[in-house]
Amino acid sequence: MEDRRGWVYSPEKRGTMDILWTCGSTLFICLWSMLHLNVPAKHDTQRTILWRKTRWLTLGVLAPEIPMLIACGQWASAKRNHGKMRRLGYKESQWTLEHSFFADMGGFELETLDRDPFPITAKQVTWLIENGFVDLPNITQKEIWDKSNADKFSKFLACFQTGFITIEAIVRTAHGLPISPLELCTIALALTSLTTTSFWIRKPLDVMSAITLHTECTIAEIRKCGGDTSTWMPGHRKSQLEFIEPRPYIFRKWSPIVERFIIRAGLQTQPMSRIPNDRDPQFSNSIQYLSMAFATFLFGSIHFIGWNFSFEKEWELWLWRINCCVVSGLLTLYGTVELIACFREGFQTMGMDTMNGFKLRWPTCLWFVVPGAVYGLGRSLLVVEVLYSMRSLPAGCFEQVKWLSVIPHL
Repeated sequence: MEDRRGWVYSPEKRGTMDILWTCGSTLFICLWSMLHLNVPAKHDTQRTILWRKTRWLTLGVLAPEIPMLIACGQWASAKRNHGKMRRLGYKESQWTLEHSFFADMGGFELETLDRDPFPITAKQVTWLIENGFVDLPNITQKEIWDKSNADKFSKFLACFQTGFITIEAIVRTAHGLPISPLELCTIALALTSLTTTSFWIRKPLDVMSAITLHTECTIAEIRKCGGDTSTWMPGHRKSQLEFIEPRPYIFRKWSPIVERFIIRAGLQTQPMSRIPNDRDPQFSNSIQYLSMAFATFLFGSIHFIGWNFSFEKEWELWLWRINCCVVSGLLTLYGTVELIACFREGFQTMGMDTMNGFKLRWPTCLWFVVPGAVYGLGRSLLVVEVLYSMRSLPAGCFEQVKWLSVIPHL
């Protein structure tokens, strides 16, 4: 007689591939759904856009605090702009938080009598409206979301996967079963990515083209109205309305030096063709800054849970511990120096302009260059060690809590 059975549970053990698949899929979904990059330049190809996303995905693995801080800074900027528009008398139906995000990501471009269209930020849009150079953009919140390619399902899946792998780790610990270093790092990265997503939840996703605002004035007339009588020179990715909002971009803090070299060499002298994604966090008050400082420190502290992880070699354990201390210590050092600088300036000049450009001057710039380089090295070594540890894990890592296998997951 044929052997027949009812409900059959999955095997009570899990394999190395199960761990790799769960962690890998969780990381990819969280990081991919997290990315809300700005509007690309008109000349950007699909290959350029894909390569840009790949770079930011890599950054999300090696230094997840940077996308999180950038997202929080963009959210704070959008909130400030939204409040400014309220004070100018515009109703919520006329200008929403989505409008502010859309403007800050390069969703609007300005065309003057003497210049081709170029991207402008939310602060620049507001200034132009306030001074009568352009009318309020005629686009509704719904139309902005129509231009967006936001995928709610992928965000739900990212939340579900993060919740599952976190609960799994807690349940395994409660049952006396170990977790792998890869799982712990995945939880830390996934939680940080979800925090980043929460700041970008109202930012449109994958908008490919901007809306052109027209003005019957020249750039010189606009600059004169703003009190800037200097002659605009086409610099290396330089905004033509820089007098309204200087470029506070993380990876361009030393661009004045680079720009002088480029112009002297007669190389690339072109205006900014898109709003870069690396805007320096510009928080409005100490509460925002302290909240992000705590979230950043919390990410580094999660790795201390694995202080007594079982590694095959003793030097691996000590490398893990040293990395934990270095990552958390450097994050604390950077946050403390930045906080002191921001309090001194009353949160009026953030980013590279803080304390009169102390991030650009020698030797004070070493407070950021050296820790940043050491941190990058530490994070890279941590990623390598986590992957290397998969060659030899404690036998308990492959034991499975029976009821967890019933929950559908990737």
